[in-house]
Amino acid sequence: MTKMLLKRIIIPIIICIALSSLFVSFSSPQSTDSLPIIGEDDEYTVNASIGSTHSFNWTIYKNSSQNYVVLIQVNGLGSWSYRISKDYFVLDESNQYQIIGLSVDIPQYPQDKQIDAVVKFTFRPINQTETFSITKPIAITFTGISSGEENTIIRGIQNPLPPPLDGPYSAFGLSIIIWAAIAFFVYFITKRVIMVLVKKTETLLDDAIIEIIRIPILIIIILYGIIHSLMKLDISIGFIASLNTFYMVVLVFTVIYMAYRIFNEILEELTIRKGGRFSTFGTVLKPIFKKIGLTVIIIGGVIFGLSSIGIDVTALLAGAGVAGLVIAFAAQDTLSNFFSGIHLLLDRPFRIGDIILLETGEYCRVENVGMRSTKLYSLFDHELIILPNNSVANQKIINIVQPDTRIRKTIEVGVAYGSDLDKVKKILMDVALNHEKVVHETGFEPVVRFTGFGDSSLNFILLVWIDDVMKQWGVLSDLRSSIDDEFKREHITIPFPQRTVWLNTVKKQSSKKNNDKNK
Repeated sequence: MTKMLLKRIIIPIIICIALSSLFVSFSSPQSTDSLPIIGEDDEYTVNASIGSTHSFNWTIYKNSSQNYVVLIQVNGLGSWSYRISKDYFVLDESNQYQIIGLSVDIPQYPQDKQIDAVVKFTFRPINQTETFSITKPIAITFTGISSGEENTIIRGIQNPLPPPLDGPYSAFGLSIIIWAAIAFFVYFITKRVIMVLVKKTETLLDDAIIEIIRIPILIIIILYGIIHSLMKLDISIGFIASLNTFYMVVLVFTVIYMAYRIFNEILEELTIRKGGRFSTFGTVLKPIFKKIGLTVIIIGGVIFGLSSIGIDVTALLAGAGVAGLVIAFAAQDTLSNFFSGIHLLLDRPFRIGDIILLETGEYCRVENVGMRSTKLYSLFDHELIILPNNSVANQKIINIVQPDTRIRKTIEVGVAYGSDLDKVKKILMDVALNHEKVVHETGFEPVVRFTGFGDSSLNFILLVWIDDVMKQWGVLSDLRSSIDDEFKREHITIPFPQRTVWLNTVKKQSSKKNNDKNK
């Protein structure tokens, strides 16, 4: 019985104890002597100035034959901007040590005078699942906030007032007075001096710009002076930080307001120079530029404001760039037409109402130039033609009403051989001079030229300038009718192509051949 009990109970228990001790010996953590070593390259507690960047460095050494994957995490910095050289790395035979750097950007107005953070190094032996961590604390104490500013006025000058006015509240009041004086001095200079100077210029644009910026600059200086003066009091840094955020919001909105007003005044000045409110620039380009300018100003102001209060806008800008590329690729035809329309409106090869000749030979009147297409009215077919702007910009177009409404046309005339050439020239010249729509001014007189000997005629051309391009077809018809009448009256023949075929020789040769055959 005893042997049976020993075999079935005691021996298995002993075996289990031995195996469990062996398992514990294999799975127990490594000795601390074999763990990696983290060298302290910098002090963990530092004094730093606001708005500066401070760096911390650690060197991690491989202290055994074991290889590790090391992960690094930073906790406690909140919304502060920081950069770490590596998020993870491997310690092995080829990489016995690694230097890790942490750069922390200290905001202009942090919420507290000191911040405590922790850098956590997590080690995982390769081919094992267990991990262990080592934490390194860092502490940053700020200088330049309230400390050292109490009971001072501008730029650290001590309060010069005698007792009992030599306290911080008196310094606060004196600082407010100084900043108010600076603000009203700037306001006075812009109103009394600069305004007098700009009124002597020919344009009203500079007057409008000075009038726009006077009040906003006054508000910005006074608000900045209030926040700067509050630093003279030993008050909460968080309260000052909140005021600074409020100031940046007001500054952004003020700058956006001034930029938009100035941009609008510039557009008004350009509208006047380009022909007024009802010109192409005033009716088409100005509204487009106004919307584009407002969008750019608002986006730029928001980005400036976010970066000023410590928000990293790098990801936002990168995302906007990628989105812009996607949109540009997807809408490349639309953008091509848009920029072609801008080109047509700025370059102005034609204006609304001009008559143009297309490559297809169509005479069209320009009805409208939009952002995507150009509308043309076909004079002969009574049709409205709508062409994409890039098609209009990339083809040869003749503006037949520029530089003026005159147009030169040519009439070709042929007379029979034997006609009196001088009489023909005189008739053609008289017909041109007697028409009221033919220009007779010096340099634009009608011209008659004898151009050559044709197969059936002596060829002439009549070159005339017509004073109205829209009446050219009627004038040419009148001139041709008058030429025909005068030629008939003077018995001058206008020949038509003809050929004479002589068959006599062929008949004689055929008869001779037949006679030879009969013989």
